[in-house]
Amino acid sequence: MKQTAYGQPLLLKQSEEGTQIVPLMQIVPPNEIMIQDLVFSNPECLPISEIDEAYNPLVPVCKELNTAVGPLDVLMISPNGELCIVEAKLWRNPDSRRKVVAQILDYAKELASWSYEDLQREINRRLNEKGNTLYRTVRKASKGYVLPESGFVDAVSRNLASGKFLLLIVGDGIREGMAGIRDFIVGAGNLVFTLSMVELSLYKNDSLGILVVPKILMKTVELPRLIVEVPKGMRLVVEREGPESPVSKSLSPEQENEKRFYAEFWEEFVKDLEFDDPGQPIPDPAKAQNLYVYPAGTKRVWISAYFSKSRKRVGVYFRTQDDHEGHQVMRYLAGYQDRIEGELGPSAILEWNETGGIGVRMDCENVFDDKYREGIKMFFHNWLNQFVNTFRPLLKKIEKE
Repeated sequence: MKQTAYGQPLLLKQSEEGTQIVPLMQIVPPNEIMIQDLVFSNPECLPISEIDEAYNPLVPVCKELNTAVGPLDVLMISPNGELCIVEAKLWRNPDSRRKVVAQILDYAKELASWSYEDLQREINRRLNEKGNTLYRTVRKASKGYVLPESGFVDAVSRNLASGKFLLLIVGDGIREGMAGIRDFIVGAGNLVFTLSMVELSLYKNDSLGILVVPKILMKTVELPRLIVEVPKGMRLVVEREGPESPVSKSLSPEQENEKRFYAEFWEEFVKDLEFDDPGQPIPDPAKAQNLYVYPAGTKRVWISAYFSKSRKRVGVYFRTQDDHEGHQVMRYLAGYQDRIEGELGPSAILEWNETGGIGVRMDCENVFDDKYREGIKMFFHNWLNQFVNTFRPLLKKIEKE
């Protein structure tokens, strides 16, 4: 049998000979519940930075989250609202690998049909909690920054709508031969996921405990897939080799009405939208609850007008992508903090972190009620224009420098 890339570990202690550590399966065969509990209690054992830094750090939310296609093993999330689904599996034959890939894709497709309210409801049912448990969990666990609640809800909602997830298949004793999963990738055309297989090799020494050795066996970036981000409504299109396999979503009557409302509202709004800055492009009408305006020559920086039905409010916020370029932009803007605060005034909520937390809100008992429609339009128009006036000149200075 072909050996893995790693040999058997030795734990070297100072002034002593090497201490032998034997594979755990020689003592007690690991099971999937053991792997599930290990990952949930110790998310740092997952090599997330090597897979996709955007998901780092991961905060465990719950185990056995109920879905229409079965309970998923572990749900995790980043402080930026990036969702991760973990499936724990031990392989006993080659067919098991293919089945678990199909299974985790089913979970992803199911979550992609959920709203934030759906996710919040199922988490509360699983944990016997009430309110916005997902945000409370992330805020409590995060040692660094976390998005403001409205921005967090919007980020999670956007990732659900686009099917943007990190899918991790984690197990002990996984073997090579990953080419067979490509058939399953083709059938997930409406998702924009990153899929990785991680082997957790477990070793034990009676006096020292258990040693966990993680190894990445596969990432979808190694497969012939091209992911292209399209600015219209922050929707994503996946292009790949082979025929398209579109997957349709079934919406409830309430969701259909909301979808129709957003499309009609943004169509009306964009038709009358004007900016003081003649160089600022007018956005295309959105189809969901967020409209995105790009004030710089990059899609890594944006201003968003949004509806939040669950929070009973609307708002406008400024944000950057959670990567090196986005962090550089925020560090630059922090040098103009007094100027920005002065221009936006006391109504703005400013939380200076690496991706921005600058926004304004307006309470609205029912965002879909016609009596609020004109007031919401005026609020969006005034604040989108103000945010462009404030941030666009500074972003243009960054481009020149």
